Amino acid sequence: MLTMVTNQQPVSFQFIAGNLALDFANTVHSAGAEDPQDDLTTPAELQRWVDAAGLLKGSSWRCSAAELANLKSLRQAVYRGFSGQLVSGAATNAGLALLNIHMRAAFSEAQIGFEQNGYQLISSSKRPIERLRFEIVRAAMDLLLSGDYKRVRQCAGESCTWLFLDSSRNGRRRWCEMQACGNRAKVRRFRQRLDQQ
Repeated sequence: MLTMVTNQQPVSFQFIAGNLALDFANTVHSAGAEDPQDDLTTPAELQRWVDAAGLLKGSSWRCSAAELANLKSLRQAVYRGFSGQLVSGAATNAGLALLNIHMRAAFSEAQIGFEQNGYQLISSSKRPIERLRFEIVRAAMDLLLSGDYKRVRQCAGESCTWLFLDSSRNGRRRWCEMQACGNRAKVRRFRQRLDQQ
């Protein structure tokens, strides 16, 4: 966990999902609630998240409010698509439609290039914000096309809506983080047992 300090209060960015697109979706806490907490309310917060994720290294870039809104649309598409497949077994049509819009835009400047581990699909855009969108979309597409989407889970925490890729051997991971949501659930169950005695 990396904690960033702003002038107001610390913002914690956590990368526990096992996939960049899911980690990006997890920058909203309690999605669907009346008052969800958003870690990316300003372009500066997005830039801090990108730095914490180790993306766009060596790039000098700025993000406009419109670009942030566009990336939040992508974030919603990822969340809706993967949380929807948990219920129905397939990504929701609305989530896929949004992902496809972002995919067409992000891949418009994609090309095959050679990197350290061989040939890869890379973005040739000169705009860092478009390279960022490409990386998030590519992570979502990799998850869908590999079949690993079947291992995407939503945290069983009482108010946690975070998504994660379950890479456990038995495929029964329940919590985004055992130290956080898992421990809270254990304490809650312990107190319930005490109350019943």
